[in-house]
Amino acid sequence: MPALLVLFLNLIMTGCKSSGENLPDYAYVGGEILNPTLNYVIIKYRGKTLDTLKLDERNRFSYKIENAENGLYIIEHKPETQNIYITPGDSLLLRANTLAFDESLHFSGKGNAKNNFMAEMFLQDENNAQFLLNFHEYEPKAFLLKADSIKMERMNNLQEVSIKKDFPDEFNELAEQIISYENYDLKERYTYLVNKYYKEYSKQFPPGFHDYRENVDFNSANLQCSPGYKRFLENYLINYSLSWCADSGLDISDCYSLTNAENVKSRLRKAGELVQEPTIRERLLEKIAVRGIVTAKNREDIISILKELQSQNLNEGNLEEMRQLGTIQLAYLPGTFLLDVPLINMAGEIVKLEEIIDAPTVIFLWSVYNEGHEEEHELIDRYRKKYPEVNFIGINLDLAEEPAWRVTVRQHNYDPETEFQLATTQIKKEFFSYFLDKILFLDSSGEVQVGDIYLSSPEFESRLVAFLNL
Repeated sequence: MPALLVLFLNLIMTGCKSSGENLPDYAYVGGEILNPTLNYVIIKYRGKTLDTLKLDERNRFSYKIENAENGLYIIEHKPETQNIYITPGDSLLLRANTLAFDESLHFSGKGNAKNNFMAEMFLQDENNAQFLLNFHEYEPKAFLLKADSIKMERMNNLQEVSIKKDFPDEFNELAEQIISYENYDLKERYTYLVNKYYKEYSKQFPPGFHDYRENVDFNSANLQCSPGYKRFLENYLINYSLSWCADSGLDISDCYSLTNAENVKSRLRKAGELVQEPTIRERLLEKIAVRGIVTAKNREDIISILKELQSQNLNEGNLEEMRQLGTIQLAYLPGTFLLDVPLINMAGEIVKLEEIIDAPTVIFLWSVYNEGHEEEHELIDRYRKKYPEVNFIGINLDLAEEPAWRVTVRQHNYDPETEFQLATTQIKKEFFSYFLDKILFLDSSGEVQVGDIYLSSPEFESRLVAFLNL
């Protein structure tokens, strides 16, 4: 038996009841994260954070779930998220390597069989993405047969493993629902791809292709942690908005722009109509709104999306968070002046943006916790050499974490003259994460000229040249 498992089991044995008594009303979960990206993991249940668990010096953690309930929990170690199925009395141990998280994930201890099966189901669901890459090879009738055969194969596999491992009925029912919603989501994604890119198939959907929509539960608290279920809800609403848009009088290109404000608001309205379970409703409304707000092209679109959220009775705390997101997006709208934005230089002094802008300027945002910051700086350095007439300024977003920022700048030999950190602001740090790859082009007066381009975009350089030729 692995040493880690022995330690874990020794830890929990003192808290377990004897075999002659009823199962305890708690469960234990622990594990080891190899090559961790953070020094903690988060455990959640039904949309609520139960605890944040620090990894010890061996990158291990353990947690006792008081009053544990049967169902899906989430273990989060950003950027990875993993479902686990907990039953009172379980003592579950996971081990994963972030370099290949999904492939390396393995469970041991009491409750391991159900969770290893869940992990395998997740990998199978990811294969759907590969299937969809070749969607154009399947006309709708053939796609339906293929998708349903995948579902039947997975259902049969569940039945076989369940008999062998003696899964409880409640777990079997949940697993069947997960497999079904993954199948529904596959059909929703295919529908969108066909309607947008392969219109010769769009009129060939056989009768009954979308019959499953009549039996959808839009308020399943038990499934709210399932990636396939959440993805289905989002894709169903996208397809709904396309149908709505076709009768709305909008230009067809706007219909297929998932960031168009009217399209966004139609999804918000439909989500508000269909989803009443509080946690699912809030998360879904926010996710749809975020997509519209961070890509909004004008102040009016931001305001109209916020008004729609308000009309859907989004709670005031979450609505305020969306307002903060809108405030950041306002800084990316052409015509905005950013001269008064306070920054911290490498010497620890407060400076304003107007003090460092004396030429056409490109501003990029980064965080020490975003693994891509090295590649981002390398790419910026190439542009810096190619376009010496442009100031390329990096602004770090790890507010109030000056030591970590300065150490990273020095360790990676980033140019200290072009590196700054955003000074303290009333806007919460996490909202800036939506803008990490987004770039600002400012003229020498500090006015935003371009705010809708991403560093990773293939159009970045051509947009930069056009900016310089203004």
